[in-house]
Amino acid sequence: MIRVVFFFLLSLLVPKLQAQVLDSVQSIDGVEILADKISVFSSGLKIEKIDSTILSIRQGVSIATLLAEQSAVSVRSYSPGGIATLSLRGTNSSQSGVFWNGINLQQPNLGMTDISRISTFDFSDISLQSGGASALLGSGVIGGSLHLSNAMKFSSPLQASVLLSGGTAGKLGGAVKISAGNSRLAYTGSLSGDWNKNNFWHTTLTGEKERLEHALVKSVSSIHQVEYLLNQNQKLKAGIWYQATDRQIPPTLTMTQSTQQQWDKAIRSTLQWSYSDEKQSLSMRSAFIDEKEHYQNSDAMIDAFYHVNTFQAEFEYKRSLGKSFSIGSGATADVIRADVPYYEGIEYQPEGSVWAALAYAHQKSRIKSVLNLRQDFSKGYQVPFSPSFSAKIPVLKKVSANVAISKNFRVPTMNDKYWVPGGNPDLKPEESLNMEAGLEFNVKSGDLVKSKINIEYYNLLIDNLIQWVPVSSGIWTPQNVQKVWSHGIEISSKSDMKYAGFSGYFLFGYNFSPSVYKETTPDEIENIDNQLIYIPLHKVQETFYVTKGSWYAMFSYSLTGKRYVQSDNQKSLPSYSLLDLYGGKTFKSKKLSYRLQLELRNLLNTSYQSVLYYPEPGRSFSISLLITK
Repeated sequence: MIRVVFFFLLSLLVPKLQAQVLDSVQSIDGVEILADKISVFSSGLKIEKIDSTILSIRQGVSIATLLAEQSAVSVRSYSPGGIATLSLRGTNSSQSGVFWNGINLQQPNLGMTDISRISTFDFSDISLQSGGASALLGSGVIGGSLHLSNAMKFSSPLQASVLLSGGTAGKLGGAVKISAGNSRLAYTGSLSGDWNKNNFWHTTLTGEKERLEHALVKSVSSIHQVEYLLNQNQKLKAGIWYQATDRQIPPTLTMTQSTQQQWDKAIRSTLQWSYSDEKQSLSMRSAFIDEKEHYQNSDAMIDAFYHVNTFQAEFEYKRSLGKSFSIGSGATADVIRADVPYYEGIEYQPEGSVWAALAYAHQKSRIKSVLNLRQDFSKGYQVPFSPSFSAKIPVLKKVSANVAISKNFRVPTMNDKYWVPGGNPDLKPEESLNMEAGLEFNVKSGDLVKSKINIEYYNLLIDNLIQWVPVSSGIWTPQNVQKVWSHGIEISSKSDMKYAGFSGYFLFGYNFSPSVYKETTPDEIENIDNQLIYIPLHKVQETFYVTKGSWYAMFSYSLTGKRYVQSDNQKSLPSYSLLDLYGGKTFKSKKLSYRLQLELRNLLNTSYQSVLYYPEPGRSFSISLLITK
């Protein structure tokens, strides 16, 4: 109760937020639009934006494909016809958040997001935030988070693009995007669709070659966003995102056939009002998410329908305190309604939070630091208090250091709580203590090469980790039985180069991710100090891009280390390397621009599995045409 009163009083007393940090303020037609809280209150956290050139070249692929190819994070894929999930810093998929314009996309009943269903074509900005950030973003952000958004442009002429693509294994795709704006109104919208038969050749357990069957995926996605300036200081913002997927779930390598089918449909909508001036900003936002799933398996005589609704409301206020300090506070309220056939009936889960933040940014010394405080509430749980502190400090002219410490949490999913049989209403939220430190180097070699190098060390201890365990009569139930220690090193760099009319860059990423059990059930005591399943100890990613005139080429290489598939570490999947090649040319007419692109993926024809018994494609070829106005 003391914490609630503290946050309530703080939200009433918070003074000013000026252009605290110049790079967090955008000026649009004379209106000061202050950045969102993750931009203002995240100094010292590691946030990497996917390069715009990579996004342009990889338009139309799934987010799962993009991250597997172009980042050093871990993506767990259940074959092209199945789901794919994200893992950051040795955590599992339910401990890494996915956000669209600040809205959490993690499904409340499952605690994860299928990133294989999300197309890169629909977004202009994709960022990865590494490390714990529950004090900023709430439940489930223990390992990090993925952020998807679109840049809105006022006073912009009509811009349009059409993408057509096709490839091996029965792949066809098409998409269209439109954006426009005047002095008061900005709009962006996209429509994309895919038809993928996924009948690629793969190697069976007996060494024979055969095509993957029953793997057809049909999907459509459409996003529309509009912003309207009411006056010099006020703005309305609305967005809607529709997704539908019809997928056949293919057999694993241990199955002779599959009759599994799944239909997914989601509608996500948001409405936001904001006020801002030189010294302060205020925003109120609501969001509604409607998700439906129909799963069918005639062999197992299963025909199940799932329907989950989430209503979110958020209030946020930021204000400056002099030249160097800014302060913010806010509150959230969510109501989740779940109609799941394996619950005793329709279940409701109300949740909420209050938060406050203090940021310091000294322009002369370039020191930045942030203190975040957050208390969440969820029906049936005692959610831990979540503070965090982070800072970025210049060490030398071209070297800076960052540090961060935070306490984070994840509330159990609705399946954990309500599933019949086995659901456990007495679970505790998972908790973690995260610490990290890093260095950033900026190096320049004449006018030819300019590089930025980042080295990060992280250490996090997760307590009360939830695991489903057998109890009696063959029934499994979730329990807080595990403690996990994840620590490691992340190295990333980007080098921009220019020489003899050529220009380009080289990206490098390496993750060393030991993630081991420190406590577990008495039956699994021998698993202590073993690596978590499907968390590779090593992951390497390299990308080289070069262009001259209207021609360009990009080479992408990734190495994924050995992954254990059992907690006793007695069985594993071998490491594998992938090499991809992309090339194209741009043609321009008086009004239109045409880009023809050829892609050759898995050039080495590597046979591999991301998840045991789920085959992945060998060498594949595709071609695309992008028309822009």
